[in-house]
Amino acid sequence: MTRPHDDWSAPFAVRNLRYLREELVEVERMIPEARRRYFDLVTRRHALIDAINDNERYIREGDDANE
Repeated sequence: MTRPHDDWSAPFAVRNLRYLREELVEVERMIPEARRRYFDLVTRRHALIDAINDNERYIREGDDANE
């Protein structure tokens, strides 16, 4: 089944412009979710770096509470 605006008699540039506009709409629709995923990953990265730093400090300084 073809979309209503598919018109193979239209010049290539017109068909290509329609395709590019549809792709642009699709990409713009995905941007907010990609932005949320990016910030989630950055937050996880910082949490992991903090955990690594805490563990390295624990190894260097030892645990005085168990002595």
